[in-house]
Amino acid sequence: MKSLQAKDSNPYLGIDCLKQGTNNMKIQGVYEGLNAKKNQLQLATQVVKMILKIDDIIKPADIDY
Repeated sequence: MKSLQAKDSNPYLGIDCLKQGTNNMKIQGVYEGLNAKKNQLQLATQVVKMILKIDDIIKPADIDY
């Protein structure tokens, strides 16, 4: 899809998940703002930090099998 966007110079192209017959997200009324994307990245970063912190707390040597 990204190469098609570049080829057609149309940043509104996306996947037609709603099966409306068009890949143009502007026509379908599908929008995702910059704030939503920033929020998603911040949440993903927090999750990764939490996982790494848990990894540091629980070391393989501490686990009894």
